[in-house]
Amino acid sequence: MVAVVAGAAIALAAGCSSDSDDADDPAAALSDADLTGGEGRELAAEAAAPLDGGVIVDEASPATTLAIIGSASELLPDIGIEISRLSAVIGTQEGIDTITRIRGMWDAIGDEVAQTRPDLVNGIETTIGVAISAAESGDAAGADAAFAQISDFIDDYVGDA
Repeated sequence: MVAVVAGAAIALAAGCSSDSDDADDPAAALSDADLTGGEGRELAAEAAAPLDGGVIVDEASPATTLAIIGSASELLPDIGIEISRLSAVIGTQEGIDTITRIRGMWDAIGDEVAQTRPDLVNGIETTIGVAISAAESGDAAGADAAFAQISDFIDDYVGDA
């Protein structure tokens, strides 16, 4: 009888002991949704998203765009620099990016130029348009001519005549 009681005690003790601390871990009873803030926010499977150097790669996401900040006196010379580069980058991705930067800078300062020097607005807009059209049509000489013209407008605006 002692052997039966001892065997039962060992079996009972073995069933009660465990290698994990699940009883002490309050998170053990929670689902992934509870742990991550709600349904649809569960932890992703290990191979769910391709990684490139620790950054999630999403081919469909747009490139990062920074806001263009500066006054007309600061950004008009930058527009001139960008236009000066157009003839060398016609037909390349850098040419497309340069045109995008020129348009973005003019969009950022056009109203300021219109308020401070309305006499220059049409000339600057036309020259920027000519530079962009020349670059888009592959006319390097036209882009260079637009640079010569925009330089005069920039000098008039910033007072470096």
